[in-house]
Amino acid sequence: MKLNLVLLKICNVLIINTLILFSSFFSFTQKDTVSTTTFRDNFIVYNDLGFNTAPFNLETMRNQLPINLKFRNNIHDFYGLGCNYKWFSARFSIQLPGSIKPTKNYGYSKYFHLGFDFTYKKVFFDVDFYRYRGFALMDAYQYDSNQFSQKHPNDIMPLLTSKSFSINMWYFHKKNFTMSALRGKTAIFNKLAYTWYLKSTINSFGLNNNDTPILPYYLEDLNNTKTSASSIRAFDIGIVPGFAFVYVKNHWNYSVLSGYGLVIQEKSYHTAQTSRNFIGLAPRYDIRVMGGYNTPSWFLMLHTDFDNKSIQFTGLKYVQTYFSIRLVGGYRFGVK
Repeated sequence: MKLNLVLLKICNVLIINTLILFSSFFSFTQKDTVSTTTFRDNFIVYNDLGFNTAPFNLETMRNQLPINLKFRNNIHDFYGLGCNYKWFSARFSIQLPGSIKPTKNYGYSKYFHLGFDFTYKKVFFDVDFYRYRGFALMDAYQYDSNQFSQKHPNDIMPLLTSKSFSINMWYFHKKNFTMSALRGKTAIFNKLAYTWYLKSTINSFGLNNNDTPILPYYLEDLNNTKTSASSIRAFDIGIVPGFAFVYVKNHWNYSVLSGYGLVIQEKSYHTAQTSRNFIGLAPRYDIRVMGGYNTPSWFLMLHTDFDNKSIQFTGLKYVQTYFSIRLVGGYRFGVK
């Protein structure tokens, strides 16, 4: 109970400070600006092709020696179709049949994503929920040669599930420097631009294995109860400062966002016998790379997105990266 009260107070302080920080930025006029062209009043149609994946690692001890366990999901291709006009924006996507990796070694992974984003004044809001079910423990034959071999090296875990819910907000310092222009669909940069930014982030995420231990029995350590955990979860909140850079030449656009910060994190693990909660700090990165060819009438852009999550206990560390890459092509109607 005391832990929850302390966490609630910390979250309230961070949220209030974040609101005060953003309000102070809005209270004065930004004289420093960048040159962009917007196509908000044009009807824009686009489609995209890409994939999403969420590999994670678990670092623990075995026979008093550190080991780094790699878990990988099977990857599926996705095709999306979307449009933009004024305030309206919509995108629909479907999972293409088949898996990129062989199912005999990686199993079959189920993927679900629900998200939306919008811009209010100079702040870009992005809300996302991800769920991945079905992972494979890589090179399990190194730990159990009776069940696995180099011909069938991986331990397939079809019920192992990863979930992540995030609310992210980006504030870009320079006027007209927006996420829309970085993405290159409803706006574009006219020349080189750069600025510093602040990202406020709220996250709830973790792993669970349907009430059975996440680690298989041959990796459980009787001296470390965390290796018997059936779920690992965390809630964190923090601010990530960063730098954004855009290079433009002859309709070619390249942009990079890079930031690093810390979050305050409430974390826990659960076993059949016990549950433990802790409060600590965790690092958080913000990395996005985009680029392609963009004219007033049409565009072809490559979008990448990295979202890292991590939880660290004594004797157990969980690190996961939600990664996506998409090739986006579209046409703007009514552009002179």
